[in-house]
Amino acid sequence: MSRIDCSIAAMTSQLRDPARAVFNLHVPPHDSGLDEAPVLDAALTVQQQAGQVRFGPVGSTAVREAIETLQPLLGLHGHIHESAGIRRIGRTIAINPGSDYSTGALNGTLVTLDRDRVATHQLVRG
Repeated sequence: MSRIDCSIAAMTSQLRDPARAVFNLHVPPHDSGLDEAPVLDAALTVQQQAGQVRFGPVGSTAVREAIETLQPLLGLHGHIHESAGIRRIGRTIAINPGSDYSTGALNGTLVTLDRDRVATHQLVRG
C-alpha cells in the first residue's frame, strides 16, 4: 500500500458517515475525465497524434478507489489545469474547476449543500 493510500485510509477511517463527507483532495480521481493531461514520453516530450496533443488520464488511483468505495457526497479536486469539469462517480459529484494561468482568470466552483445532498453546483470563472 502506498503512502497516499495510507493517508487517505487514515483520514477516511475517522468518518462517522462517509456518505455525507466532502473530499477535498488536490489530485483528481484516475480516469474520471477530470485528470486528462498531455501524454509525455520518457524524455518528457509531449506526444502528438494526427497533429494534435494526445491526452491521457494522470489522476490518482488511490483517490478513485476511496471515492468508489466510500461514495462521499462531494469530491473537490484540482492539480490538472486542462481538465475542468464535473463528473459523477457513483453517487459522488466530483469537480475540478481547472485553471487558466495564461489569461489570469481564476476558476472555481460554487456548491450548495443541503443536509445530505448537493443541491446545486456550477463552475465559475472570474
